Amino acid sequence: MPSADRSDLKRVRKLATCESGQATVEFALVLPFLFLFSLSVVQVGSVANDQLALSHAARTAARAISLGDITDETANQIALNSVQNSITLNPVDVNVELNETLAQVTLKFQRQINIPIIGKLFNDLTLLATTSMPRELPSEMPTPS
Repeated sequence: MPSADRSDLKRVRKLATCESGQATVEFALVLPFLFLFSLSVVQVGSVANDQLALSHAARTAARAISLGDITDETANQIALNSVQNSITLNPVDVNVELNETLAQVTLKFQRQINIPIIGKLFNDLTLLATTSMPRELPSEMPTPS
């Protein structure tokens, strides 16, 4: 029976405890989840940016409407023009409500989730922005008597 010398035993022990590929395997297992998490963070930032833009457009449209004595049809057109000049989101639903004291603009936008796999699990997001502004109607000047 052949006898093993010490150098052979050290080599066998070293091969048995070698973990040179462990980090690579762990990285390969974690990488897809890390990638999806990174995409999710970017998507949340993009949705937050769209919500801020929608709120700004609603505020701009409500301000434009509140400054004049206008009809409902004119108010809708002014709001639509103001929204189109403020943001690039399309299509945005614009709803205008006028009364004697307030001009209210409500904007609605359907936002898609663009992340692979996760986008298939969730429906589109509905972003809403509503702004009310007091109307600043021109006051009638009293006629001199």
